[in-house]
Amino acid sequence: MKPHLFPLTLVAACLSAPLAYGQAASTLHPEKVIGSEKCADCHEEEVKAWKLSAHFRSDSVHRDAKTREEAEKIAKAMGLANANAMTTSPLCTECHFTRQKTGGATKTIGGVSCESCHGGGLDFYEIHGEIEKIPNRDERKQRSKAAGMLYPEDTALVGENCFNCHIIRDEKLVNVGGHIARSEGFNLVSWSQGEVRHNFYTPDHTRTKGENLPTTPERKRKLFVVGMLLDLEYSLRALSNGKTGGGAFRKAMGTRAHTIINKELPAVSKILGDAAPEELKKAAEIASAVKLSGDPKLVAAAADALKDPIKSLSDNHDGSALGALDSILPKKSKGTAWQP
Repeated sequence: MKPHLFPLTLVAACLSAPLAYGQAASTLHPEKVIGSEKCADCHEEEVKAWKLSAHFRSDSVHRDAKTREEAEKIAKAMGLANANAMTTSPLCTECHFTRQKTGGATKTIGGVSCESCHGGGLDFYEIHGEIEKIPNRDERKQRSKAAGMLYPEDTALVGENCFNCHIIRDEKLVNVGGHIARSEGFNLVSWSQGEVRHNFYTPDHTRTKGENLPTTPERKRKLFVVGMLLDLEYSLRALSNGKTGGGAFRKAMGTRAHTIINKELPAVSKILGDAAPEELKKAAEIASAVKLSGDPKLVAAAADALKDPIKSLSDNHDGSALGALDSILPKKSKGTAWQP
């Protein structure tokens, strides 16, 4: 869909292929979805913030006055009867809707939800909130993770969920359907600090007194670097899957990958100098060897090779050593963070 139709929308993808790009992409299965009402039992403020975001409204793309005409065009171009079919078609439900399966029936229950980002809650809901039976927070966290929950600190995994929808992976959807190829200007820093921010815990894990706290500088740095590398990985993978030589899909992916490889990644590496993490150096080495117009299998192999340094960077660095990047971090956020 055309960018101007979604000035605040944080979900820009309708996918016709199964999610397969990363671990995070496979976490939301309808049979594991319990609904955001359960989350609100303990996270009332977080849910209020979510309900004011475009994530919450993403299930109205087919009926909203600003988007329904374009949604109808895309739906029909992709072989759907009309825009209303978006709510049940795998072409669109992966990114615009949350679906729940109960009693053998699967139904749409809303837009992009808590579980879209943090994983289907069926297996970890009770563990995550069982303070009395499991008083040790670290134990609850580890057991919840083992049961499929994605915590904000899991930057790469949560980030994968973002890029799985903000970068389109279906060439036909772009070249034939007319959907935008990627969310314009998307990055993990500015798009996580505005309307989707819901940070009601202090650094020592105590509940705030009704304040949606700004993200720490350290975490912003980490989001920036991990997000840049994820952007490159997903752009390369999408590019390798493209079949049409001069289509809008390949052009968008190739242009973005070229910009990261030749401008953004070298700039970050130069600013950090000797302080650059080894994972970033490895990613730069992989990127420098990529020939974007070359063998798609080699482009895909480069995307695969980026996964380990990205995961390591996410798991082993807290951003404290990346202070030199503060001058180039995005200054504006996507929307305004809600305060109680």
